[in-house]
Amino acid sequence: MKKFIKTVALLSVTAAIHTNATAAISVDDTNETSFEISGTILPECKVNNTTVSGATSLNLASTEAQNVASVEIWCNTGQSTANTTYESLNGGVLKNDTHTGEDIAYLLDISDTQTGVDLSTAQTITQGAGSDTEGLSIARTVSIRPQVTGFEYEGSYSDTISITVSYE
Repeated sequence: MKKFIKTVALLSVTAAIHTNATAAISVDDTNETSFEISGTILPECKVNNTTVSGATSLNLASTEAQNVASVEIWCNTGQSTANTTYESLNGGVLKNDTHTGEDIAYLLDISDTQTGVDLSTAQTITQGAGSDTEGLSIARTVSIRPQVTGFEYEGSYSDTISITVSYE
C-alpha cells in the first residue's frame, strides 16, 4: 500500500512539473504583450419613493392636492428623462371598505411634470431623471386630489399606486 501511495505521489509531482514546462517562454516572445478585457452594464432606471407623512390619512373632505410621496428617478443612460408609469390597483379610485361600490375617484399631480392624471388605466409620463455617475436623482412630489362632493358614505377608503420606471 505504501508503494502505491508513493507511486501516485511521484506521478502527481511529475505531471505538475510537465504542466509548468509547457508554459515556457519561446525565442519568438517579446518584451511586450497585451490582452483585451471587457464587460457590459445594461441600461436601467431606478426609482425610489419616500412616503410623505399623512399619506395614509388623506383629508377626504377636501378636493385640494395633498402631498403623498416624493418620487426620485435615476437612469444610467445619460438621458435627462425617463418613462414613468403610474398604475392604480383599484383603477383610480379609493375603495370604501364598508360600502361596496361607493368609491371616491381621485386625480394625481406630479410636481413640475403633469397634473390631473386619471389612473383609471395605467399612465406613462415622461419625467425628469438624474443621470450622473454619483446616483443623484431628480425628485418630484406626488399629490392626490380626491374628487369628493361632501356627500360620500362613511368608511375607510384606500388604494395602492405602483410606479415603474424605464429608459426611453
